Amino acid sequence: MTRIIFMGSPAEVVKPLKFICEQGASIGLELVAVVSQPARPVGRGAKVADPPVAEFAKNNRIKCLQPESSKSQEFLEEMRSLRPDVVVTAAYGQILSDEFLKIPKIATINIHPSLLPAYRGATPVPAALLDGLTLSGVTILFTIKQLDAGNIISQKPFQISPNETCGELTERLFAESGPMLLNALERLAQDPSFKGLPQDHGKATFCRKIDKDMGAVNWESDAKSVIDRFRAFQPWPGSFTILGDRRISLTQMTLDNANALDETPGSVTFDKASKCIRVSCRTGLVAVHKLKPAGGKEMDAVSFWNGLKDRSAVVFGA
Repeated sequence: MTRIIFMGSPAEVVKPLKFICEQGASIGLELVAVVSQPARPVGRGAKVADPPVAEFAKNNRIKCLQPESSKSQEFLEEMRSLRPDVVVTAAYGQILSDEFLKIPKIATINIHPSLLPAYRGATPVPAALLDGLTLSGVTILFTIKQLDAGNIISQKPFQISPNETCGELTERLFAESGPMLLNALERLAQDPSFKGLPQDHGKATFCRKIDKDMGAVNWESDAKSVIDRFRAFQPWPGSFTILGDRRISLTQMTLDNANALDETPGSVTFDKASKCIRVSCRTGLVAVHKLKPAGGKEMDAVSFWNGLKDRSAVVFGA
């Protein structure tokens, strides 16, 4: 049996972990442990909760390690005692040291939701959506010290749906990675000397950093750019605009193909036929279907529009 340790944290990467649990034994894989981030306070109530991967492991009685630091000697010693052949990482959330990478007998490998060498780094899915791409993919690669620069074990492209958000695309790509991961692990078990295909480092691009302030919508942009940013920032940091002194979160929004009126960017009208709010951009229109005023509940466009006291000249601001 090939001894596997899986390292990951968010809900999206539970899917490939489940693939190992459900189908790994049939090809000679033994999942000996899961490594995830420690429990942290979550939500407004700051209730301490495990990351989804750790929760899955505990619910399924899989040994689960949650070190504060992957560089701690106590953790490294425990990893050595587990004698892994292959370590699989998927959005784990900590940088692995050279000392760690020497532990597995065969290799440490990573699931990366992009077509490397494009979009190396921690935010490949939102970066692709920000750039308006229609194609993304999954790469299984060897982990080395340099960021996402290891040789490629396997790679597969996937089309991006027109209205797909970052959360939806991330979940789908990691779900699609399951069969690819099993094939990669089977190949390494059969041929531990397999080195993969080197990346063309001259074509490498890197993800941009994303922070919460980037969710402010700039209506002076063209409509497609507004929608690309909206999709890239769902579910975090989200997209918002200002109406008067109120912050309004925009939770469902699409490109509107109606003929744009010559209006000031941010000007709002209501379309009865489609039951949406139309917002003018520098060029083109977007259709807002759902919104959430600060401190309130999410509502559809009809409810929001009917709740406005003055609908004569509604303008969203940055």
